[in-house]
Amino acid sequence: MNFLITGGAGFLGAALSNRLLRQGHHVRVLDDLSTGNPDALDPEVHFTRGDINDRPKLWTLLQDIHCVYHLAARVSVQESILFPRDYAKVNVCGTATLMEAARDDR
Repeated sequence: MNFLITGGAGFLGAALSNRLLRQGHHVRVLDDLSTGNPDALDPEVHFTRGDINDRPKLWTLLQDIHCVYHLAARVSVQESILFPRDYAKVNVCGTATLMEAARDDR
């Protein structure tokens, strides 16, 4: 199967990406690297640095994808209080953008 993992260079995303690859699947990762580390990914994982709100990039990455794991998120409670708009842009708007891109891709 072909997978897209948003936030795929983060701690959980990288573990999932590498495991799916070891199981014989094709894996694409989108991550803005705000906290992720692309060095944690197997070199065979197709890594793209980018924003979850970049709809044209999502349309490209969603081509021939069978399953999406959406792990892209800002997670610091303290920062979310200081920067609520930034967190809403990624966590809320980013999810909506991904859902719309997946809908439009079909």
